[in-house]
Amino acid sequence: MILLVSCRNGLLSIDLAEELYKRRFAVRRLPGLYDRNAKVSFRVDLSNASSSYRLDTDTSISGGEISGVFVQRDLFIQEDRGGSHSYVNAEKEAATLGWIWSLRCPVINRYRPEFWFEPVGSLDYWRGHLERFGLETERPREEGKAQSYLVCVIGSRVLWNHGVPERLRSIDNALVQFSGSVGLTYVEFCISDSMSSPRVAKVQPFPRYDEFCPANRQEIISELIFQLTTSENAVLARTGSDSWF
Repeated sequence: MILLVSCRNGLLSIDLAEELYKRRFAVRRLPGLYDRNAKVSFRVDLSNASSSYRLDTDTSISGGEISGVFVQRDLFIQEDRGGSHSYVNAEKEAATLGWIWSLRCPVINRYRPEFWFEPVGSLDYWRGHLERFGLETERPREEGKAQSYLVCVIGSRVLWNHGVPERLRSIDNALVQFSGSVGLTYVEFCISDSMSSPRVAKVQPFPRYDEFCPANRQEIISELIFQLTTSENAVLARTGSDSWF
């Protein structure tokens, strides 16, 4: 069974679910990480470990039933409702993300806590890690002055939106290496053609599928399904030597 988590009724979730159904995959959708009646449970003993997600219908999904997981960020994360309501829901989100992290099947994306709960809009957050792979970032005085292009990485596949100068494709391998190093199977970038060289203007760990052209969206769906159904999208653990800066 393929699990679609926090998938709103947007174009990506609709297209992905429809294509999975066409290919005769069993699909289950969880509408939100913070479902007030849902529960996550872990059972560990000396010989075995198991986990399950209990729905508000009192049915449960065990980790062993799931062959792949696709995770979309829910709108709630971006809202500030304040008080105990936000705290309780954040705790439930964290528990569900922890459960997803523990699954041994392919997961897109197996988000680290810092991506989910901390602001990631600033290039300063990513700059040190980008530079490790020779990726230059847009300078403040250059913002908005150069032509920019959307590109997404899915596994080892790089898809540029619409026509793009061939010289910009020189960073394709570096984008793939960067994405793998931060544990993101599916990630989007905005690349500016600044001074005739590519510079990263934005990193988006929660890709905006709707902004890609129809031909690219079809390729994105096919590649996501390939990653979900055939990829060994293993858990990527951080080590003490892994630093952003």
